[in-house]
Amino acid sequence: MNDNQFATTLMVIIGVLVATTVVIMIIANVLLPDANYSEDDLIQGNLQERIKPVGNLAISGVSPVNASEAEEIVVASNDAGAAKSGEELYTACAACHDAGVLNAPKLGDKAGWGDRLAKGKDTLYANAINGIGGMPPKGGRADLSDDDIKLAVDFMLESVQ
Repeated sequence: MNDNQFATTLMVIIGVLVATTVVIMIIANVLLPDANYSEDDLIQGNLQERIKPVGNLAISGVSPVNASEAEEIVVASNDAGAAKSGEELYTACAACHDAGVLNAPKLGDKAGWGDRLAKGKDTLYANAINGIGGMPPKGGRADLSDDDIKLAVDFMLESVQ
């Protein structure tokens, strides 16, 4: 079989399938012209079951939230308002700042922090909260408040002063 014969055969098969689909749709509309599936509780229940997420995201220290409960629950901090120290909050930053990932200044590295510290604490806070370079906002920890981030930055700065 050459290419032209194959292409012709394939187009005929696709045409037959499309025509069959159209005929089935027409027959279904003739037999059930006023069917309203949007109000059928059984169908809607099955629909919700079929489209629910297949998994959940778990963030250490954050209570799990179901999508239906998301509007009712506001997670203020990791431990529902428990105060954390800068050192405890630094654990969220340690993955990158201990290893110097993407040129992140290491804890205690005066040379690495020197240029950054020269720009002022407010700039450091803003960069940590909003992200800079390869660092995402809040170091990827959206569950932390701006004040938590400032405490972690202060802890890192204490290591170089």
